[in-house]
Amino acid sequence: MNEDTPIVPIILGALALLYFGYEVERRRNKLRQIFNMFDREESEIAALLETMVESGQLRPYVLGEPA
Repeated sequence: MNEDTPIVPIILGALALLYFGYEVERRRNKLRQIFNMFDREESEIAALLETMVESGQLRPYVLGEPA
């Protein structure tokens, strides 16, 4: 056995990196579940409405302003 290579610190470092990657992915998925309120179809509709407002076909809703 080669006594010059520190096996234990290498294994512990690899385990730490694996855990870090797992934790980052878990938190990203949690944030996606919280903040992804629209699915694809609703996102397309919202984008279309925004372009209609920008082009002047629609006016944005303002509280207290008559329709």
